[in-house]
Amino acid sequence: MNFSSYVIFSKESGMFYYGYFDDIEKALEMHNSGQIEMTRGKGPWALMFSETFDNKTRALRQSRFYRTVKGQRFLKKILNF
Repeated sequence: MNFSSYVIFSKESGMFYYGYFDDIEKALEMHNSGQIEMTRGKGPWALMFSETFDNKTRALRQSRFYRTVKGQRFLKKILNF
């Protein structure tokens, strides 16, 4: 089973959220419908970046990497922020 690490952004709240899930479309739908407590009421959310991995552990590590200083630099470079 493939898992994706992803970055979503809410223009309204100016917030980023970093996560991982096995179905990226379903994850985005859950964030926008308020099913995820951390993002509830802060949307609408848009997918900014995602990477697919062959296992859950690697996707989790990558989503944690996005939160680090190096990860933030990586995302700024990729997303032109």
